[in-house]
Amino acid sequence: MAHQVGRPLVSPLLLLGGAVAILAVVLLMIAVPPRLIRGVAVSFTVVAASFGLANFAPDAVRPPVAIAAIGVLVLALVRSRAVTSGGVRFWAVAAWWGFISLSVLLTGSYGTNRIVLYFGLATLAAYVASSLDRAELRMVYATIAGLAAVQVGLAFVEILVLPEPIWGYTGKIRYNPFTSDVYARAQGTFGHPIVFAVSIGIALIVAWSNPARWSQKWRLVNLTVATVGLALSGTRSAVAAVAVGLLVHVALNSSLTSWLRSLIGVGAVVVVLLNIDIGIGTLVANLLESGSWSHRLGALESVRALLDRPPVEAWFGAGFGGEAILYDRGLMQQTFLRAVDNMLVYALGTTGIVGLLALLAFWTVAFCFADRTIKAVLAMLFAMFFSFDLFTWMNAGVITSLMIALPRADRPATGVVPQPDSVPALRAV
Repeated sequence: MAHQVGRPLVSPLLLLGGAVAILAVVLLMIAVPPRLIRGVAVSFTVVAASFGLANFAPDAVRPPVAIAAIGVLVLALVRSRAVTSGGVRFWAVAAWWGFISLSVLLTGSYGTNRIVLYFGLATLAAYVASSLDRAELRMVYATIAGLAAVQVGLAFVEILVLPEPIWGYTGKIRYNPFTSDVYARAQGTFGHPIVFAVSIGIALIVAWSNPARWSQKWRLVNLTVATVGLALSGTRSAVAAVAVGLLVHVALNSSLTSWLRSLIGVGAVVVVLLNIDIGIGTLVANLLESGSWSHRLGALESVRALLDRPPVEAWFGAGFGGEAILYDRGLMQQTFLRAVDNMLVYALGTTGIVGLLALLAFWTVAFCFADRTIKAVLAMLFAMFFSFDLFTWMNAGVITSLMIALPRADRPATGVVPQPDSVPALRAV
């Protein structure tokens, strides 16, 4: 079936349906018990970011969805019982977005509406997420798993039925190297295969670490769904990044027996893959020969030019979101397309040395104070930094921010007095 490249038009019927859906959500939120409302609000934000906050979603969709998410989160704070929110990881998220907002205000690199609808939403979502109790935390993890299943189902429909993805292709069709370029890479409602893969990767790590203590049957189902989703995304870097996250999770296991068992499990998977010849050598060769590899190598080759800029710009950058200026001035060496596709180089170029250090400090603080599940997620995302400019994507930035701020599953959630028999129930495996 021929694919038409471009952004689809938004029909009045879709807009009407969206308005009705938003009204229904608000009414639902009013009916939700206060003890669960924050979990519902954060879950709604995850779903809203996944379906309506893609960078290339139409302008008639993205702002209303962001406003709806902000409204739901504020309503949750108003209706929830008094509870302490915040924590070190939330303040790390808030400091990061505050720094980025200042960069945008001083340079005018983005419109001011982006500060509210993106940076403000990400910070607010992290604040509400930081206050969840145990039941609400389980709800959010269940939403992540359920959303992955829905997105994988949409991916099959997208590949086999639809003429193009829901929000269209961003530039051109990308074929899946795992299928010998027979089918297009799936992107679900995320607007890009890499963003889709990042979301599925988070779901896979959550299923592996099992902080909500699902039964082994459901855990296996979630792992299988997420693995299929990664394959459908055709994102080789995401597969490697998820492997990094899983290895970090295994390495952090305090039980020697469990550590050895998990390590043997990972090793067995690697041995099987190497012995059944699924074409790993071919995939690696194709990667090295592809424009994708040379494009990302160009990001690293740009570092010297970015450091050689005038001192003020070298230290503070051209403004977050101002990468087009860097390309216009010949400071970026990537020729495949005008996208940096490396979060560390992106931070250096747009926010300077100070911004790069701020990003590294933010990630280090978040990692040090997180539980094993979130540490594994952060390790995966950091590995993706080398092939993906994470925070330039609104949906990825919002989901990442609230994930970082989630209460630890291996200790009582903020503001909640645990029952003695319930504390072990959420302990990470």
